[in-house]
Amino acid sequence: MVTNETTDRSRGQIILIGAIALAFIILGIVVVFNGVLYTETISSGTASQGGSSAAVTDAELEQSIGCILAGYNETDKEAEIEKFGEIYRNVSAQSETTLIDVSDVEVDETGSGSNATVNVTYDTHDLRYNQQQDIESADCPENV
Repeated sequence: MVTNETTDRSRGQIILIGAIALAFIILGIVVVFNGVLYTETISSGTASQGGSSAAVTDAELEQSIGCILAGYNETDKEAEIEKFGEIYRNVSAQSETTLIDVSDVEVDETGSGSNATVNVTYDTHDLRYNQQQDIESADCPENV
């Protein structure tokens, strides 16, 4: 009879070890699933700034191009603005989900200062639109 009692105890220990192993497997699956959900939630958020992205971009372009118009005494301001547009597109593409392109630059020199007309293209996953902006050298914050 002693052998029967020993056999019964070992079955209970095997069941207990199996239950603990099953609990660790379920815990591992829950942790992995939670990590996947957290990663998906974080990656679906926007990468752009808190305010309206178009409004922020308009203000940045207006001030930057205004300072180029006010600060450069060179006759080729159009080339400087186009170069700025390329740099701005590369920088904004790394920090936002919007592609911004500055093109069709026309600079008009008047007696009171320089004016520029630029075509700005906003391209996102959902929408694409063009906007023509008239920018003056007075739009530079340093001139205010």
